[in-house]
Formats: sequence, structure tokens, C-alpha cells
Amino acid sequence: MSLRTFKLILLALTVVALGVIGPYLPPKWATTVTFAQLFAIYSIGWDFLSGMTGQISFGHIFFVGVSGYTAGLLNMYLKWPLWATIPTGMVLAMLMGLLFSVPALRLKGPYFSLVTLILPLAAARLVIILGDWTGGELGKFGATPLCPIQQFVFDFRMNQLCNYYIIWGVLALMALGLIWLASTRIGKILEAIRENEEAVEAAGINPAKYKIFAFAVSALVVGFGGALSVHLNEGVFFNALLSLTTSTEMIVASVIGGMGTILGALWGGLLIRIGEQGMRDLAHGIGVPELEKWATFVFFSLLLVFLFVARLGLFPLIAKLRRGKGV
Repeated sequence: MSLRTFKLILLALTVVALGVIGPYLPPKWATTVTFAQLFAIYSIGWDFLSGMTGQISFGHIFFVGVSGYTAGLLNMYLKWPLWATIPTGMVLAMLMGLLFSVPALRLKGPYFSLVTLILPLAAARLVIILGDWTGGELGKFGATPLCPIQQFVFDFRMNQLCNYYIIWGVLALMALGLIWLASTRIGKILEAIRENEEAVEAAGINPAKYKIFAFAVSALVVGFGGALSVHLNEGVFFNALLSLTTSTEMIVASVIGGMGTILGALWGGLLIRIGEQGMRDLAHGIGVPELEKWATFVFFSLLLVFLFVARLGLFPLIAKLRRGKGV
């Protein structure tokens, strides 16, 4: 069994498991897993650029914000429908990826990462300056709900599951597409760039062209998530669209799952959001209020311990165990 086939089987199992458990989740957890799946879209988008090429981006939340604010403001002010706002947000995020990738990718190492970090900082200031339109740090409510039946049927559970399965479907398609792309010649070249860019150049291949392509695809995927987020939250909210914490967590998710594997980043994204909430619930269930304050700290400390045990992440660990068993 090839690694790609093994990865696709695990992806199918993950997607089926998420699909099956949806109706059985309590309302609170259905919402948690919905947003975990949304965050997983961000994680796999980040991983396609930084995990595949080794070019570490600290500011990928910028593309979430570009797409999200574009989709939300077009919807709220110009009354564009979802089928127009979401693709427009995605395309603009991709164009921003192309625009900034050309000069940014001329830089190496920390200089590239610094440039990507500046982008969301500049965008955040612009959102505040245009606060009359964007709502500033408080945000603005009033976007069309993501679930189309929500405008006609006022059933909380039905609408909640509708949102759940829309995000579930998008995550499945994006993950499948990126895993396939990573297994093609393009993906192999991106991995070669990560390992030894000079050797790729010596082989007569232009690394810049492929890195720009990866940047554009990555921006498109996270932009898809950003546009969905606006309609899922029914508004443009600063903390949902331009949080540097979320940007950092994309990196953590990919590292925990296994950088450059796509599926690992998906698992990492789910793990961070579901595990963090689970730790809070566990602390609450113990009945010690003070412990709840430490829940997130304890959770990320456990992730740090895991990385000491499995330095390359979850998926590489599973793949190693598979090879050891001769599967």
C-alpha cells in the first residue's frame, strides 16, 4: 500500500467519523466541532505552503481577514448573496497571496516570516481606521447565515447541523484536493524545495514559480475558510478574522499533526479546538473553579510533551508504526 493510499484511507475514516457523530453531539459540542472543522481548513491551507515548502508564514490570518471582510461587507452593504460573496472573498485572498508572494519569497528564513507577520498587523490597523464600515475591534453583525434554510426555518438544532455539515463537506473536499495535489509532480517539487532548494535550481527548475503557486493555493484555501466564517458567525468580527493567536495556532496544529502531510494538519486543527474545550469541560466537571483557568495552559503543555515523544508529529508517528508492522 502506497503512502498516498494509506493517507487517503485515513482521511476517509476521519471524514466518515466526523459525519457520523454529528447528529449525536450535544448542542455545545456540535458547535465546538463545527468551529474545529473550520479551523482545520485554516490548518491544511497553512500546511500546503509552509509545511510543503518550508517557508514559515506567521501571518496567514491575513488571508482569512481579506476574504472574510470582503465577503461580509459585500453581503451586508451591497446585499450580495452567499454564492457571490464567498467566491469573491476566496479569489481576492488568492490575488493577495500572488501579490505579496512575489516580493516576499525573494527573502529567506526569518525575513520571509517577518514580512508575513507584518501583513495582518497592517490589516488590523486598516480595519480600525475604517471602523465606521468594518465595526472596528467590536465587529459588525448582520451577514446572511451560512445555512440557507436558517432564513426560513427557525429550528436551532436543524440549523446547527446544517452549518456543521456545510463546513464538514468543505473540509473534506479541501483536504482531498490538497492531498492529491501534494502527491503530484508539483507536490514532489515543493517537498524538494523544502529539503534543498539549491539542488532544485541545479536541476533546471525555477523554485520561485512553484512557491508562488503554493502561496496562491494556500491563500485560496484559508480564504475559503474566512468567507465561511463570516456567514457562520453572521457578521465580521475582528477576533475571528484577524487574531494573531489563531495565526499561531495554525502553525501549532501543523507541527502537532506533522508538517507537510496535510492530513496531519487536519488532525492537529481538530485536536487543538476539541482538546482545548474538552480540557475546560474536564476541569469544570471536577468542580474546582480555579482549575478551569489553567485548562488551556495544561492542554498546550501536554501537546508540548507529545512533541518531545513524537518530534515529527502525529501522522509521521502513525506512518512509522505502520512501516514497522509491515502493513
